[in-house]
Amino acid sequence: GGATVSFTMTAFTPLEHRKTRVFGSHGMAEGDGRTVRVVDFRDGSEEILDSRTSTGASAADGHGGGDGGLTAAFVDAVANRDQGRLGVDAAGALAGHLVVWAAERARESGTVVPLTGE
Repeated sequence: GGATVSFTMTAFTPLEHRKTRVFGSHGMAEGDGRTVRVVDFRDGSEEILDSRTSTGASAADGHGGGDGGLTAAFVDAVANRDQGRLGVDAAGALAGHLVVWAAERARESGTVVPLTGE
């Protein structure tokens, strides 16, 4: 009972939105920050979901505009001395970073890096 994930990042692409593709045994999902395309491999059906919240693709739009929101939430939390305004605690933020660091270790070493919850 587990899952294997492959992560690839490249800087050598035309300037456009980030794209994410997730593959499973029965289908895939592909998103670009505005739309998500879901494909069922079993019957070939496709569904397109459109968020209509897409922002620009320049560096100033950082993570689809998310960087601005993170910065504003951080400033608000500090100004009000209220960590609860961040929407995540330190343990949750650390857990997210541990996943990314494990992905980078896997990329550098060419091996699977298990996440053991440590």
